[in-house]
Amino acid sequence: MGGTLLGIDFSGGAAPWRPRCANPTVWIARAEQRPDRLRLLSLEPVQALAGDGTPFDRLAALLAAADYDVAAVDAPFAVPERHWPPGGREALLAAVAALPAGPDRPFPTGPALIALAAGIAPLASAKPLRPCERVWQARGVNTRSTLWWTPRGGAPFAAACLALIARSGRPCWPWSPEGPGLLAEAFPAALLRHWGLPHEGYGGAGGVAARREIVAAIGEAIALQPAHAALAIQRPDALDAILCSLAAEAVATGRLALPPDPTIRDGWIAVPARRDAGSGLRVANRSV
Repeated sequence: MGGTLLGIDFSGGAAPWRPRCANPTVWIARAEQRPDRLRLLSLEPVQALAGDGTPFDRLAALLAAADYDVAAVDAPFAVPERHWPPGGREALLAAVAALPAGPDRPFPTGPALIALAAGIAPLASAKPLRPCERVWQARGVNTRSTLWWTPRGGAPFAAACLALIARSGRPCWPWSPEGPGLLAEAFPAALLRHWGLPHEGYGGAGGVAARREIVAAIGEAIALQPAHAALAIQRPDALDAILCSLAAEAVATGRLALPPDPTIRDGWIAVPARRDAGSGLRVANRSV
């Protein structure tokens, strides 16, 4: 048996982190490496995590314990480098950790992160992207800016994730290459785009057919119990957590669609190399 991998679908909103949540959207997938494919061990919302404190506290404690090889999170791990304070990435984490929490959430708000970044350097555009985000934007994936708030901005996600990283104290890939207890940035839509699977419109009630297609396809990359497969079809956020576990495996094994560019300092998105008929997963014949 191999190591343990975590996939975490994330949120920058307030409601998903409440102790009681009727429609949970933050999910944690725990998987085990096997010689042929991953095996999903558990799939649960953040509210189900054991421990003390708020769900955010419990997730931070889970990550800090480092009882896993790689944990991949569907959220940005940095803002563009020109907006880092002197001292680099560690100084950025410290600056975000020092920001006050929002009035209804246990981490800073998106506007607070944007104000911090703009105080270091003026925004070059309304929605600046990191190079790793531009890679997937060029491939037709809807990519959110870490310094855009609303509508559909990535700043709340980035603020929450940077606060989580600071709280957990764990090293992050690709800045740190080895685990255990390594955190990595995932992006399920990029994975699906690269694997030739539906990467848009698979959320919500109208995406059931797309989710069925995705679950059927990834079954050759990760073994799912029937209850877990049904849950992933029912809840797109649970499916995204499973996809993040595949990104964690890619970091653990080095089987990446695009290896990190050493000239880029503000992060990289972990997307697993596509598995085709010759390597396990049969996908539709779509150009990438």
